[in-house]
Amino acid sequence: MSSDRVEVIAPATIANLGPGFDVFGIALKEPYDVIGARRVSEPGVMVVEVVGVGANRVTLEAKRNTASVAAAEVLRKANVDFGLELSLRKGVRPCSGMGSSGASAAGGAFAANLLLDKPLPMSDLAMCAAKGEQASSGTLHADNVAPSLYGGFTIIRSYHPLDVVHVVPPANLGIVAALPDVMVSTKEARGLLPKSVEMRKLVHTVGHASSLAVGMSLGDVPLIGRSVSDVIVEPVRAPLVPHLKEAEEAALKAGAVASFLGGSGPCVASFFDLSLSDGKAIGEAVRHVFESKGVKVEVWVDGWGKGCRRV
Repeated sequence: MSSDRVEVIAPATIANLGPGFDVFGIALKEPYDVIGARRVSEPGVMVVEVVGVGANRVTLEAKRNTASVAAAEVLRKANVDFGLELSLRKGVRPCSGMGSSGASAAGGAFAANLLLDKPLPMSDLAMCAAKGEQASSGTLHADNVAPSLYGGFTIIRSYHPLDVVHVVPPANLGIVAALPDVMVSTKEARGLLPKSVEMRKLVHTVGHASSLAVGMSLGDVPLIGRSVSDVIVEPVRAPLVPHLKEAEEAALKAGAVASFLGGSGPCVASFFDLSLSDGKAIGEAVRHVFESKGVKVEVWVDGWGKGCRRV
């Protein structure tokens, strides 16, 4: 342990990526949360401050704040006798579909781990962060916390036990993330999920998810684009995001290889080939769809990003 205080960056993420519900995720370069942690003698974790984008929607209650729950899990697993004070500077808006609660959870776990005399392995941090996510969404899922921790592209091979596969995406894989001024809660979006799935849809999903993972591994951006197709989850969530289909179509016409609902929404995410385009036209095309309808939108255009790291 080098000090009693640390500050870490925890990036936003896009989960699902079409056919990979609760399995696939990818880290972004921006936006990101900044989590500060201070070691204190009294056991337990306390959230002393939350500022930034949508801070009024983030609770200070330690048992419900994703960062503090994740940090507390790290301390419990490490069996230490000290506590932490946390501060959060939100850069990832809550209810965005860009892994806001996941970024805070990943950052809380990562920061707590840096203050241990004997740090836990990354696999343990992923589970601790996933339990933080559970405090927010009501379900334990790791498709946002995993890429926020590891960076790049991640696959949740198994939840029992939790097993994260980390893949370095193609260097030329560009990402456009467009966030319209619409609020979609993860709990609400999960409440729309079907209880059963037709076999033909299952076959479609397995095929596309498999080829997307192969495309990431081989560095094949066109294959990734052809593989982003969701016939199960996005169709039932689409009504939560006005103008979603128009935005996706505009992105494709502007040069994206794929465009899809980011996480539970309302983020509209698009993939493009950085060796062929800087992606700005895609971002502007999506922006125009929303702004022409009177909806404010924020757009990020870049490649994929690294995971949690110390400032």
